[in-house]
Amino acid sequence: MRKFSAMLSVTALASLIAACSPPTSSEPAKTGAVTAEAPAAGGSATAPAAAAIPSDPRTIAVNVQGVAPVGVTLRVKSVELGTDATTLDVSASYGGTITNSLDLAGNGTYLLNASGERLMLKPPQDNQSLRIERGQTMNGKLVFLGAVAPDAKSIKLVVNDNNDGASIVSPGLTMVIPLDGATR
Repeated sequence: MRKFSAMLSVTALASLIAACSPPTSSEPAKTGAVTAEAPAAGGSATAPAAAAIPSDPRTIAVNVQGVAPVGVTLRVKSVELGTDATTLDVSASYGGTITNSLDLAGNGTYLLNASGERLMLKPPQDNQSLRIERGQTMNGKLVFLGAVAPDAKSIKLVVNDNNDGASIVSPGLTMVIPLDGATR
């Protein structure tokens, strides 16, 4: 498992974004592609009763910061609501002194939508546990598999589910991210 360097270089940031970005309409899906089958004769296909997901991604500027007692600061700068994925533009820093590094995706990191569904993190291939070194900052985009309803008022980011914020291995952190244009 390779570790993130202090400030991601342009090349490393580009590879992080490429590894985490959902496929565009001209790219084939690389993970868990689902195909629809034609309905049987006389049948019809219907979509679940939910708000329609727009085909174009929508980006919402936010300014939400969470801090775990172990010394992790996580800031969400924007949320992109797409048809197949939800992407957060984030900055994460570890300023603690208890350990040399820790993981931000060591145990259940996901988005929780209003209906209680978990949109799981698609970890970057070069740093699957989102390991961060002491005194370092990571900047990049985190991709969560699945769409958030366009009328959602907020989502919840859960980092290392069920872990204490003082954990020196995988600290827990939960942040509510408003999607109505307000910042908190």
